[in-house]
Amino acid sequence: MKKTRIFPNDNIKKILESAGNETIILSEGRYFINETISLTAKNNNTHIIADGEVYFDGGVILDNSKIEDYKDGIKKIDLSYLDIELHELGNRGFRRPYINAPSELFINSMAQNLARYPKKGIINYRENDIVDSGSIPRDKDYGCRPATLRLDQEKIKKWANAKHAYLGGYPNQSWADECVKIAKIDAENGTVTTEQPHLFGYQFTHHSGYYVVNLLEELTDEGEYYIDIDEKVLYFKPTADVDLKTATLQISVMDKVMVAIEGASNVSFEGITFENTRNSGVYIEGGEGCVIKNCEFRNMGILAVQIGQGATPLEHGLNDCHGAHSPLAKPFKPLSREMGSWHEYIYEFAAWDNNGGINHSVEGCKIHDCGAGGVLLGGGNRKNLIPANNRVHNCEFWSVNRLDRTYKGAVNLMGVGNKVSHCYMHDLPAFAVYLHGNDHTIEFNDITRVCIETSDSGAIYMGRDMSEVGNVFRNNYFHDLKNSVETGLGICAIYFDDWDIFNAVYDNFFVNIQSGGFGIIHHTCGGLLSFNNNFVIDCVPGVEFDFETNSHFYMHNNLLAQTRVHTVDENDMHGVDITSPVYKERYPYLYDVYENDARFEYTYYNNTNNKKNVFVDYESRDLTQKDWFGKKLTDQNGNPVEDYMYFRKTDPVMGYKDDEVLIHAVDFKSIGLIEDN
Repeated sequence: MKKTRIFPNDNIKKILESAGNETIILSEGRYFINETISLTAKNNNTHIIADGEVYFDGGVILDNSKIEDYKDGIKKIDLSYLDIELHELGNRGFRRPYINAPSELFINSMAQNLARYPKKGIINYRENDIVDSGSIPRDKDYGCRPATLRLDQEKIKKWANAKHAYLGGYPNQSWADECVKIAKIDAENGTVTTEQPHLFGYQFTHHSGYYVVNLLEELTDEGEYYIDIDEKVLYFKPTADVDLKTATLQISVMDKVMVAIEGASNVSFEGITFENTRNSGVYIEGGEGCVIKNCEFRNMGILAVQIGQGATPLEHGLNDCHGAHSPLAKPFKPLSREMGSWHEYIYEFAAWDNNGGINHSVEGCKIHDCGAGGVLLGGGNRKNLIPANNRVHNCEFWSVNRLDRTYKGAVNLMGVGNKVSHCYMHDLPAFAVYLHGNDHTIEFNDITRVCIETSDSGAIYMGRDMSEVGNVFRNNYFHDLKNSVETGLGICAIYFDDWDIFNAVYDNFFVNIQSGGFGIIHHTCGGLLSFNNNFVIDCVPGVEFDFETNSHFYMHNNLLAQTRVHTVDENDMHGVDITSPVYKERYPYLYDVYENDARFEYTYYNNTNNKKNVFVDYESRDLTQKDWFGKKLTDQNGNPVEDYMYFRKTDPVMGYKDDEVLIHAVDFKSIGLIEDN
């Protein structure tokens, strides 16, 4: 195979777009990306490999000689010498479209913090702070009336002349964030008026609250910055360890995806650091066998990697997030190279095949400090249960919600037959995995310290579609999860929301989960779960089950549920047909519930359930060495686990019918990141 070496001053876009059946060796250095590198079928079998430290940089490096003193340790740089556009924060949050990040400051590759009040967390609203809650689109109130809120009186006087300030926080629900521009600051009355309403309206609850961000007036702490986009001036206060003579100061500029691989096969990128873009790193659509390996994605404006299409953005305030729209809302459709209103599209068109291609892999990567999640893992046809076999493997995710805090997980998963394996996911405000679709496998992942600022939330979340079955959650280690929003509902390891049924959870470790009311597995009007051979250790509460589901009733009497399980038209993407031959053969138990109301035959929650799992309450143990600790445990009757007790099990998901099954040991050492991927 031909080998070509290139250097940072070469035209990388031109060289890569003309390559095919060859290896491109990138010499060490920084490659500035200001236009999307577009690879198609003509570039098949092209492998791009870093030789040394290689950076794909979507920003610009500032001239340190232009740094001036401002006041109180704050520095400033006049950015007018740069030929770049500067952009503000933009309205963002729960079920809003994905949008580009603002122009952001990075010092020595570390994301700096937009100046804000308070510096961390939120200030809870008081009951009389909600002067006008604004329109409530969730209730089909599409008037787009903004909200008016009473905030800190002294602070509002200080902010009276602030430009481009934003009101962030949790306006209502403890799982739905928002950051919307302040249209008016009324210093006399001590109120602010938002540019747009929140989906649920602004309401006083014990956990609703706010912060105000993008304020020069609040630039006081080290690591903060503010960009006056009108005057083109950067203000920042560096941390004490930054030497401004040698530090690298960068502003993100690139507003499109850095690399787009469309319809190509066997294209790979290896060993590259992608950074400092307002958009995403890599986009993959169609094709086969493309690999992103041993790369680092940091300081992304949106995602690291997007596999499959997104959707055109919906105008905020004109939809209820449950598939209903104002007559004024423009139709939306699948969109390449952008996420847009992906959430809304997959909600309305549950059988959507987003053309994610097959056998693609993101592996061995470090993904952190992204604006709105980590990876979109799409692909696979739900109408016909055709798997894509795309995967995210052996990757570490942390701090991937720098701007959008909720419903934009480390991995957003859709389609059929994709896999998330051997990943380490930690320190996230909400979900680690947000899942839609069928026959996905989530295995050997280490998931900890997630859902750290939300409640009514789960480390893994799926729901609202009874046809999304066949998913397997096995050999994962969920640990050290704690509900920090004590006034909200609980958190859990796996959340099967609104009618979710028939998925398999087995051979997992659940350790030190303090859920605040939820069990480690939580259902809402769902159930029929296969839950077996799990180790539940120091969890309060342990497992709570939902006995009240009536799947058959919902399938036939709830319009949304009915549409999703029984849409016969092959071209109608609103749902699938679980009475079709492919679904009947793959999930006979699902058809049995739909046709014969056989749900009681598949209810596993009875007095013998604990015999299928091991429940332990140990106050002291050392799990840090990853030794398999199952042999040190006892069951609820005090019997050692190594006695391998039998139990009788009927489980259609697992293929058992009144069979004798053995409790078995699980290899704890294999969970999480592995050296050889």
